[in-house]
Amino acid sequence: MNADELLKRYAAGERNFHEINLKEAALAEAFLSHINLACANLKEINLSLADLSWANLIGANLKNACLLMTQLNWANLRGADLTFARLTGADLVEANLKKANLSDTKMIGVNLTGASLQGANLMEANLIDSCLELADLSSANLTEVKLRGANLQKANLRGALLYEANLHRADLREADLEGANLSGAFLCGANLEGANLKGAIFSGAIQFCVRQV
Repeated sequence: MNADELLKRYAAGERNFHEINLKEAALAEAFLSHINLACANLKEINLSLADLSWANLIGANLKNACLLMTQLNWANLRGADLTFARLTGADLVEANLKKANLSDTKMIGVNLTGASLQGANLMEANLIDSCLELADLSSANLTEVKLRGANLQKANLRGALLYEANLHRADLREADLEGANLSGAFLCGANLEGANLKGAIFSGAIQFCVRQV
């Protein structure tokens, strides 16, 4: 099925496109709210500025997808593969990303307020200036993730792996970091006021910066 046929069928009221193959399809700015694309092949698809709020994307293949400024609020992306996807400026408020693969994704300025990311793989993802307030990142792999300037207020990071993560000037006020591994993390300027640090590991972490005159 091509993009034009999908849009025609969607406009006619169809919503179930389970396991469809839309590899490299051009669907920028498309309105596809509540669509079912579970287990679909969406590799290298262009969905920039599209509206996929409430979409079912469970187990979908979104490798190298273009999702710039895409609306994915309340979307279900559980177990989806978003490796190397571009999500800069996207909205994923309260989205379900449990056990999703987000390694090497570009997510600058993304809104993930209240999103579920339990057990997700965010290794080397770029989340600079993103909003993860109230997000659940428990047991997530955040190795070498870029979270510079990110808002992680009241986020759940219990048992998360933050090895060598860049948290420069990140807002971690009242975040739950119990049992988190922050070995080698860069924490200069990070705000940890009221955070739960019980059992957290800070071996080799850089928490204070020395300015050279």
